[in-house]
Amino acid sequence: MLKRVLFNVAMLLALSAGALAQTYTITDIGVLKGDNESSGLWLNSSGAVVGCSDTSNSEGYPCTGTNAGQHAFYWTKSGGMKDLGTLPGGNISGAIGINNAGQVVGYSNTSTSLLTEYNFIAFAWTSGGGMINLGKLAGGDSSCAFEINSSGVIAGDSFATETLVYAASWTNDKIKSLGTLPNSIFTAALDINDNDEIVGESVFAYSPTFTSHAFKWTAATGLKDIGTLPRGDTSIANAINSSGVIAGQSNAGSFLTAWHAVKWNASNGIEDLGTLVGGTYSIGFGINNSGEIVGYGNIGDNAAHAMVWTPNEGMQDLNNLIPANSGWVLINANAVNASGQITGYGTKGGHNHAFLLTPVD
Repeated sequence: MLKRVLFNVAMLLALSAGALAQTYTITDIGVLKGDNESSGLWLNSSGAVVGCSDTSNSEGYPCTGTNAGQHAFYWTKSGGMKDLGTLPGGNISGAIGINNAGQVVGYSNTSTSLLTEYNFIAFAWTSGGGMINLGKLAGGDSSCAFEINSSGVIAGDSFATETLVYAASWTNDKIKSLGTLPNSIFTAALDINDNDEIVGESVFAYSPTFTSHAFKWTAATGLKDIGTLPRGDTSIANAINSSGVIAGQSNAGSFLTAWHAVKWNASNGIEDLGTLVGGTYSIGFGINNSGEIVGYGNIGDNAAHAMVWTPNEGMQDLNNLIPANSGWVLINANAVNASGQITGYGTKGGHNHAFLLTPVD
């Protein structure tokens, strides 16, 4: 009998420990001198964060790419925030991706002329070589680099004509078109894993209704439509891990006017991840090799809150997993690394700041 009692106690303790949600410490990444807003857009396995820093804008969130003086940054715990500047002639930049070697990619303009100010060009940055212009497809005037893998292969997009945007990749700084889904007008490669598998979105129309489909590209299959939730007409694939599991969003026949965060397994089967309690929409932006997905969704009062989804706990509001009375409202989580660290942005002291969440052991 004593053994059985001890066994039951042990099981209860184990279940209680398992039920405790992961909690996080929070680090304010700050802003560049003269700015008051920032957003963390990606991070690597060492916890180095890239993003952009700018000033307040009418949209109410940072890094719109239209504020003169918005600059890409690179942040580490030991070195703080470094301004990456812009390409020659430019005054706007943003860093979107970083790999474990510290190579950074993003976008910058190269002119302040009113006619060409928002013609952005993809860049790559290293600590030894600084920022270089990655160029664009022939016939286009703009490009953007979104992510870079451990081999230095870059995923992004480029205008191919005045009106058509193709998914693109760069190998050894040379651009290649990945094409587009049939009848698409805008296709962007948003993430790449270490197996050179690329995911993104192909947009068919912006109005009267926005419609797009998520895609996956491999060298063997080319660019393939991976579909939507049942009877949906819109999906986007934002991130892919090394196992080929994809995070993104989709609508469905039962909620055509909203998105739910979704994941596609390696066979392209899609799963609805739901919403936060009281919410009506959610989006998955980042995924790590453990299958943790981060993004944001709304809550009962329609406020946007950063979220994390795990196979065991489902979708949770990250605001419930940081220290109480921290002064933060976490709005969006953009990326999660192998250690479970998360970056994004939230409001603190009346302004949006980039943050780094670190799991509490």
